[in-house]
Parts: sequence; C-alpha cells; structure tokens
Amino acid sequence: MISSNEKKKYQEEGYLLLSNVYSETEVQRARALIEEDFQSGGWSSAPYHNEGVTTDIYERIPELADIVFNSAFMTAVKELFQPEPVILAEPAVHRSRYYYWHKDSTFIDEQGDDYHWRSDFQAAMTVFYLQANHQQEGGGITVIPGSHRDPDFYHKIPTMNILQRAWLKGLKLLRLSHFDRLDKHPRITEIASQSGDLLILDMRIDHKGTPARKSPRITKYGIMNIACSGYELAERLRNSLRNRNAAYYQNYLKGQKRSSPVLSKKGKEFEDIKVWQ
Repeated sequence: MISSNEKKKYQEEGYLLLSNVYSETEVQRARALIEEDFQSGGWSSAPYHNEGVTTDIYERIPELADIVFNSAFMTAVKELFQPEPVILAEPAVHRSRYYYWHKDSTFIDEQGDDYHWRSDFQAAMTVFYLQANHQQEGGGITVIPGSHRDPDFYHKIPTMNILQRAWLKGLKLLRLSHFDRLDKHPRITEIASQSGDLLILDMRIDHKGTPARKSPRITKYGIMNIACSGYELAERLRNSLRNRNAAYYQNYLKGQKRSSPVLSKKGKEFEDIKVWQ
C-alpha cells in the first residue's frame, strides 16, 4: 500500500521507489524469458527492433505480461493515479541502454503542446529494472529531485540554428552546458533501486541512466510502461506518442490497436484499471 508520505514524496520530488514489488523468482524468470527470446531470434523478429530495443513483447512473450502487471504493480498504479488509473503499455524491452539527461515528456513540447505543464497533470514512467542500481556497474536511474517543475530544455535542440549549436558545443567544451550543470547539481541522486523494486518517475523529471564506471557483470534490461490518471489524459498521451517522428513510434506503435488479447486479459483481471497500448 502507498502511504500518504510516499504520495507526498512523489508529488514533491517527482519520483517514488517501491521496494519488493517483484520477487526474486519473478525477476529471474523475466530475465530468462527475455534472454531466451534474444537467443532464439524472437528479439530480431519484432516489428521494430535494434540491438538495444525490441517491441511487441507482451504478445510475443505473454508470460512477461503476467510478471510485469502483477497485483502489487496494479495496486500501486491504482492508489497513486486515482480515480481513473490507466496504464499505457510501452511494448518494449530495453537492453544495455544508458540514455543521457532527458525528460520523458519532451515529445509533447516538440509537438507544440503544453498540457503536461498543467497543475492537474498526473503521468509517470514506471520502470522495472532486472538488476540493482550499482554505483560502479550502473543499471538504474539517476535523477534531479524536484526537476519535474523545471521547464524543458531538450526540445529546443532539434530546432537550433548553426550559431546556436556552435554556442551549445562551446558550452559543452567549457563544461558549462545544461547537461554539465545537471551532472554537478547539488541534489543529483542515484536512486538506490534493488532487484525487484519498482521506480515511478514523473514524466517531466530530469533523469539519465546511471552510467557504468566499469564493465557490468550482467546485461542490463528495463521494462517501462506509462501510468496516468484520467481517460482523457491517457488518450492525449496516446495520440502524442503516435505522432512522434522516431522510427519506433512511426514504424510500430502508430499502427497498434488500443489494446491486444494479452493486454485485454490483464485489464479484465483488474477491472478498475484500463490497460491500453
């Protein structure tokens, strides 16, 4: 159960770490399913895939949906995103990907919309990592607590002219750029997530993959889904995701139906929570 203090922490800091949402047996089974899929060629048979990501995971590996959307996960979503909790299943597994600083909501700014800056906006990326966030080997998320209230910088980069890009490059060389300021931020936090924990990140928070300072002993895997409050917001997010220019969204997600046999099954098991793609 999510306490009132945990809800307050999430609202103030933009993230929440819930321990032991998944058992070690569930974690290891999920890893085994993904690695079997990778070795058998299922990974590369997906409608969209590359070395670091594969799609259509819940239909290809139905057992994975049973693990990810367990009762603890669904209860957490229900309590945090009342009164109309919706899960937008991002049907992908990420493999050994370490994104630099970004906000998950940048695509909304890029499309010239601002509904995510309204005071009633409630949407988060839920993150199930199949390994601990290790200080030397990475494997988790680093955040700037409270930055979900800060304006988005990243959407400006694609539209910068030559002079602006040169200025940005100069700032990077001098280690004075936006990214350098975040790396030196006094509140920078490597979230101490453990195997079996669930991270819930406000879509607007500044974060990056915790960098590996030495070669990891195991392959990093992450499974992410968006959770939000309100059917209207879910529909807006759904449409915004499908309007993104990246190949993942245009070549795969844009053509997906609202739900699928596997996701419909999970929605019926938890009747008061919608599960869409």
